[in-house]
Amino acid sequence: MILLDIEHKSKKWQAEKNIEVFLKKSCEKIIPQTDLKKILNKDFTLEISISLVSDAQIKKINSQFRNKNKATNVLSFSALDENLIRKDGLKKVVGAFKYLFLGDVVISYETIKKESLAQKKKFCDHLYHMVLHSILHLIGFDHQDKKMAKIMEDLEIKILKKNNIENPY
Repeated sequence: MILLDIEHKSKKWQAEKNIEVFLKKSCEKIIPQTDLKKILNKDFTLEISISLVSDAQIKKINSQFRNKNKATNVLSFSALDENLIRKDGLKKVVGAFKYLFLGDVVISYETIKKESLAQKKKFCDHLYHMVLHSILHLIGFDHQDKKMAKIMEDLEIKILKKNNIENPY
């Protein structure tokens, strides 16, 4: 079972009808296409917290936790040790637990909207990509160097293609 704890912290998200349904369906499609498929079963519960925020709110969070005083599209805060995941693998890190709080995702409406318009993408396609991107961060993927970025981007492209979304890179 996949549980989403979605919190609206900005009224700007109200412009997107059925956003909670969209996020739930997106996560239900994305998660089984990642390494999480190795731990999912009918007795397993996976939880993710998603905060829907404004640029001003994400800028404050980005400054506080990453020392970057600017808005961004999405931030991910894994509840797991990402270095341990890269070293031992997700399945070993999770072990025999039947419940996993994966982490927190923070998504800024204005930045996602601006990027989708500037890149001539559908808002929902870009949002889907950012949800995918954030879930990959929560399970240990990163793009801090070229090798890691290539692995992460290739997986994103593969999953997006399966969902009829064009290569964002």
